[in-house]
Amino acid sequence: MNKRIIAAAFISFALMLTSCSSAGKDNTPERVDGGQTKVAATKSSNDAKTPDAASKGFTITYNGVKIALDAETAPLVKAIGGNPVYTEKPSCAYVGIDYTYDYKAFVLYAQSRDGKEIVNTVEVRSDTVDVGGAKVGQTLDEVKKIYGSPVSDDETAVTYLKGGTELQFVTDESGKVVLIILRHEEAE
Repeated sequence: MNKRIIAAAFISFALMLTSCSSAGKDNTPERVDGGQTKVAATKSSNDAKTPDAASKGFTITYNGVKIALDAETAPLVKAIGGNPVYTEKPSCAYVGIDYTYDYKAFVLYAQSRDGKEIVNTVEVRSDTVDVGGAKVGQTLDEVKKIYGSPVSDDETAVTYLKGGTELQFVTDESGKVVLIILRHEEAE
């Protein structure tokens, strides 16, 4: 199997597990009823985001529907339509539920926050999804013509940052984009 495809699969798998990654060094996990893990975490800038703040970051568009991080999933799912493969499971990173809406062309990953389902990651797999003019199937050079110089650039991926969001383009062995990931900018 090609190393780039394996890397893209690994990134996809890692996204599913990100909510299960270890807490910061000052946080102490605590077991709660139902086997979930409760983590005492300090409030990050992502916790304070509002829909207005999310709109300052990157967005994607599918069939005319604009999707941004921190948006509520219910109106998005209704506007997008179709029948996504829906899953939910208890989060291992916080007390709450993690939700997945798989539309084949893209996947919405959401979490419960303040009693609502909020988009926290979008994974794009198809050229039917517009990412500010960039699409799956383009080369990294084509992506760079649209977005300019990335903050991270290697043979298999480029990453851009904007308004607290991170947009990553991952390629296959032919140099074509096969996966686009929209998520919150990772804290250093």
